Amino acid sequence: MKANLNFTVRASIWTLVVLPIYASGASADTTLRPKFSFLLEGHASSSFLSSWPHRESVRRTPDGALHFADQWRDPNTGLQVRCEGVQYPRHDALEWTVYLKNTGQRDTPIISDLLAMDSNLTRTGTSEFKLHHNVGSPASASDYGPLETPLGPGADKRISAAGGRGTNSDLSYFNLSEGNQGTIIVVGWPGQWAADFKRDASKSIHIRAGQEQTHFRLHPGEEFRSPLMVLQRWTGDWLDGQNKWRRWMMAYGMPKPGGNLPKPMMLASSSRAYEEMIGANEANQIMHIDRYMEEKLPLAYWWMDAGWYIQQHGWPQVGTWEADPKRFPKGFKPISDHAHAHGVKTLVWFEPERVAPGTYLADHHQDWLLNPFVNLESHSSSQLGTNEPCVTFNTDSKPFSSNRIHWKAKGLSFHPGPKGEYSDIRFTASADGTYQVAVKFEGIDEQTTTDVHVLGPRGAVFSDKIDMANNASATGYQGGIVLKQGQTIDFVVGFGNGSYVCDSTGIDAAIISPDGIRHRASEEYKKRPWAYGYLPPGTFPDAKGFQTYDRTIRGGANGNQLLNLGNPDAWHWLVDHIDRFLTTNGIDLYRQDFNMDPLDFWRSHDDPDRQGITENKHIVGYLAYRDELRKRHPNMLIDSCASGGRRNDLETMRRAVPLWRSDYAYEPNGHQGMTYGISMWIPYHGTGTVATTDAPYYGGGWSPVQPYAFWSNTAPSLGCGVDVRVKSIDYDALRRLFREWQKVSEYYYGDFYPLTPYSIDSRQWIGWQFNRPEHKDGVVELFRRSDSSEERYHVKLRGLDPKGTYYLKWIDGGDQKSHVLKRWKGSELMSEGVSVQIVERPGAAILQYVPVQ
Repeated sequence: MKANLNFTVRASIWTLVVLPIYASGASADTTLRPKFSFLLEGHASSSFLSSWPHRESVRRTPDGALHFADQWRDPNTGLQVRCEGVQYPRHDALEWTVYLKNTGQRDTPIISDLLAMDSNLTRTGTSEFKLHHNVGSPASASDYGPLETPLGPGADKRISAAGGRGTNSDLSYFNLSEGNQGTIIVVGWPGQWAADFKRDASKSIHIRAGQEQTHFRLHPGEEFRSPLMVLQRWTGDWLDGQNKWRRWMMAYGMPKPGGNLPKPMMLASSSRAYEEMIGANEANQIMHIDRYMEEKLPLAYWWMDAGWYIQQHGWPQVGTWEADPKRFPKGFKPISDHAHAHGVKTLVWFEPERVAPGTYLADHHQDWLLNPFVNLESHSSSQLGTNEPCVTFNTDSKPFSSNRIHWKAKGLSFHPGPKGEYSDIRFTASADGTYQVAVKFEGIDEQTTTDVHVLGPRGAVFSDKIDMANNASATGYQGGIVLKQGQTIDFVVGFGNGSYVCDSTGIDAAIISPDGIRHRASEEYKKRPWAYGYLPPGTFPDAKGFQTYDRTIRGGANGNQLLNLGNPDAWHWLVDHIDRFLTTNGIDLYRQDFNMDPLDFWRSHDDPDRQGITENKHIVGYLAYRDELRKRHPNMLIDSCASGGRRNDLETMRRAVPLWRSDYAYEPNGHQGMTYGISMWIPYHGTGTVATTDAPYYGGGWSPVQPYAFWSNTAPSLGCGVDVRVKSIDYDALRRLFREWQKVSEYYYGDFYPLTPYSIDSRQWIGWQFNRPEHKDGVVELFRRSDSSEERYHVKLRGLDPKGTYYLKWIDGGDQKSHVLKRWKGSELMSEGVSVQIVERPGAAILQYVPVQ
């Protein structure tokens, strides 16, 4: 593959290596050019697109980039196809997006299988293809972990988003290497994308990427867009390719509020002390800011997270975006004014797309909301304060599936609770006699592992287990049970494997009473003689503890709905409302979260001939919403969060930065691994620190200041969760660590090199290097973990001037008696390396190298 992009500009004609650029992917080539495809009524675009009337345009910007647009139009249907993008010769990179628009008077024929990239890459040398990619952010210790997949002859690798959040399971950034050269391939899409890498038997690999599901007609005037695609060539080794990407990312892939890249910064919040903002109010927020000022900690932003708004059931109840007047009678303006007076800015959390029951949007704008669970009705307990345990009924005459759960038409199901509560469907006898019982319990979640029971007046009549993993998908009981009037039969479900997750269980229970009347639970839903409730936790269910469910929610177990950002009225309301809130309350940084998977909401709204439309319009609205906020607040930084880092795709990263990269918080090994992985692709990211190795997600009180824990969580953006109400914390140590972090932070925009293999194993070392070749300096961070038996680790640095001379000195940790201000040749540090000793276990060594002047 060629390493450079060649281009020619001639009048209004533009070319990339070959004229013209076709959107067919019909033939293999080794050039870097946009190649996409789609089917129109089952016919491949490669068979007709080149025959349509065609227009081209190009303009060059002062930075040397070429902005191009290619357009085709079908004179018969009015379907317009545009490919718009930018070529970056200085970075050997190319990006493009495909747009389909109906300019005709009637619906288009069916458009399907729209692929933003449909192309072959052919290797030129003897080295095989190898795909470097990363885990997304499913909120585990392995978040952002690097992966490596060999792609030899016949190999086929498919990677996709999960649940409709772009980096929920996997990052959408790939590095396809072949020896000393390769190609970066990035899919920019905040929704459900998919990418296939299929190797042939010779030297080529076929790459197909796009929105996962597309099969639709376009109405007159309607437009549909593809994901953004970026390709970048590199030479050297694959880490050189990663650093070439980082440099392009900082130049073109990151927000620049006020014209500048975001600076490394320290933020702080009281979220751990008050369960986000549930217990927060105006007075204690001002008090916390004052404590940071008193302790002279370098606070840049005061962070106010979830729960500040009007709600009755905790922070997840979102949909009323007004400050709680009981706790914030004047909104956030007094807090912002107080912070600004001390040179501190404010950040506020929003989650506008998810809408919970009992909120303004749920009560007043149902026409703006999407809800695939609208036909599910769930019964639960307000006393328990959770949506499980529960009993759920599908009121529809059609079956419904979501998140690998399959509800039958007019089917009844139940689910245990998180603390061991049993869910119970109870039958009460109307007369004395023998009741004939026939019941079938069936796992309706693909991962159901439950225990099920039939309880009579004298205790258990039947007990068994369902274990989908071991092909035990159903069980049941038939027999007679003698009851007196008022006595009960209880059908009960628990969590057989010790976890209540994924334990949805269907039940088909029928009882024939002594007088011959047949009672079927699903047919007599919400009618006597049936009742729904729960039993307290225990080693075995006890029917004497039965408590009736007192809450009914239409729309599934949690009742969440999705604000449809593809709805113009919803979009305009949201933009104006949030803009007014930010302005009125003096907020400096907008933080947007997204704690739900939207895919089922989108797909359930699509008709068979409109598959993919709802997702596409929502994503277009989501990106336009952020663009409009940035237009109205050009100096404001925006934060992206989606249960941590589940929406860190390129389109989002162009508009925002991930200040909270994972909901897996604080634990050192996992966060060391996260820095290792995410730094390959996203230069600016953030997390939090309590400077304590075993800090809980919520909690207050005294905590020790441990350098190893502090450094394990450092990142360009660093949030502090220390309980500053406690004055006995070692603030001298904390101030020193933050000062040292500020020294390190100037290197975060340098090149990034892992210096050890990736691992989250407590027996292994891990470390990396940030290098600034323009300044001939950098920093090394190494960690000896708690179970490592080795005191020393030998590292070879990267990217130095081999003829240069460097001072290597400690910033923190390690054996500070050795190598302090020792002179090293750049060639020595790269070829021979240096042995770093860390005596403490666990321990961290932070080293800086600077050129000898």
